[in-house]
Amino acid sequence: MQFRLVIVEPHYQINIGYMARIAKNFGISRLYIVSPKCKYNGKNAIKYSKHAHALVENARICKSIGEACRGFTKVGTTAIWQKAYSGMNNVYELSDFKKKFEISKAGKVALIIGRDTTGLTSEEMSECDSVVYIGADDRYPTLNISHALAVLLYEILGNVSDAAKENFGNIYANDSEVRMLENLFARFVDGNGNIRKKDMVKRAFSHVLRRSNPTKSEIATLLVAFGIKKNRKR
Repeated sequence: MQFRLVIVEPHYQINIGYMARIAKNFGISRLYIVSPKCKYNGKNAIKYSKHAHALVENARICKSIGEACRGFTKVGTTAIWQKAYSGMNNVYELSDFKKKFEISKAGKVALIIGRDTTGLTSEEMSECDSVVYIGADDRYPTLNISHALAVLLYEILGNVSDAAKENFGNIYANDSEVRMLENLFARFVDGNGNIRKKDMVKRAFSHVLRRSNPTKSEIATLLVAFGIKKNRKR
């Protein structure tokens, strides 16, 4: 999937800076800014972007949303879902968005962040292929756009850390290791005359074990415990 971040008419440099920083956190290498209402690469924008200042300095400035999103599926954002729902039906709460919109099949996706004052207009949202909102408290549902962007990017792009994926992949037990413990427990149950409903006990153990998502170390420890018990019987 090709992903593009489009920021519409930002009014405050600090928000541009924060959004650039968040964008870099999730591997985005360029910002598309539509008609900025402040000096998009000003002192505060650079200051608050921290190590993502290159995204601010090299941002592509566009005259319209259409120009910024040409050739991309347009995903609008809003804090007030009713404003979008009045003109369209493809408005999703963020937790349902990925399941219903199937973003992974969209090919090229542009996430459009509205103004940090009034957001996107109803007309702009009606031109989007879908609109997503974050289900915040009804008493104050509007998040700062930089905070909202962090939530949106994590949900849409997921864990983009290759190092974390590799490390955690080595921590948790794989299916064959889990089955090894299940088989050893099944042999223990079969050899215990005090257990009547053996199949039910085996299933219960398997369900609990798989729900717990054990680590390799935990599986190894339990294998040793069952192994010691088995050796003592000999």
